[in-house]
Amino acid sequence: MPADDAERWRVFLAIEVPDDIRTALTGPVGSLEPLHDVVRINALERIHLTLHFLGHHPRAHVEQLPGVLAPVVGRHQRFRLAVEGVGAFPDIRRPRVLWAGIAGADLPRLISVQADLGDALRTAGVATEDRFHPHLTLARVVRPPKAPERKLLRDWSTRWGSTFFREIPVDHVRLMRSQLGAGPPPYTTVATFDLQ
Repeated sequence: MPADDAERWRVFLAIEVPDDIRTALTGPVGSLEPLHDVVRINALERIHLTLHFLGHHPRAHVEQLPGVLAPVVGRHQRFRLAVEGVGAFPDIRRPRVLWAGIAGADLPRLISVQADLGDALRTAGVATEDRFHPHLTLARVVRPPKAPERKLLRDWSTRWGSTFFREIPVDHVRLMRSQLGAGPPPYTTVATFDLQ
């Protein structure tokens, strides 16, 4: 078996979040600190808007994806998204993921880019999830919260629930690699695709 076939990369498609958004999110992220026994907070520099998680694929297959995906992204105009409010999946009473929301008048453009990329990926033989709920992951819940912790989470949700943090200018989509190991997996950009 060729070395490239044996080497598998864990990859995803994402929109990079500018530093000013990360700075704006220090408030809601920092206010999760009292819940450090319950949540694993996502480092601000790791926050991004995931469009598709592709999983593990042979390196040679990943290296062919830019030729498939670049023209799809290039058909779409640049747009802006609002980062607004916070919430939880599936909900704040039974949280697994805590997030900042994505909104704005251009949200349909994001949905369109994501759907077109999904079609292109499926045509290229890459399985994708059908559901897409745009968000920025702020933290993951590591165990069910106890009553006082649930109150802290509700208070957190109330405090930041309708806050407008900033806008993200969407000029590019990135194919990213995530390398598992000790600690949080580092991300590297495999390819960048420009919108019009």
